[in-house]
Amino acid sequence: MIILLFTLVALVLFATSYLLYAKQAIFFSLIPNNNTNQAFLKIYSIVHLVLGLIAIAVAVIDSKLIALFYLALLLISSASFSILLAQKMKKSGD
Repeated sequence: MIILLFTLVALVLFATSYLLYAKQAIFFSLIPNNNTNQAFLKIYSIVHLVLGLIAIAVAVIDSKLIALFYLALLLISSASFSILLAQKMKKSGD
């Protein structure tokens, strides 16, 4: 079951990484289009790509403890992206 779930997580992370890197216009409707925000989206695109690759490794290892640590890392990364994106949206609304 862990293999299936982490493979699905990896696919979602790869899709998110693609959207953040190649389809940035989607996000520029929410935040201003400048070099800082482009770098922000590209950095988190790479982070999501790396997390997707780690998800595949966790699926292969199939250890519950490693899976829990990975999920904690994934939640921290997701929370930091969400908070920073919300701050950038708030600044653009002022």
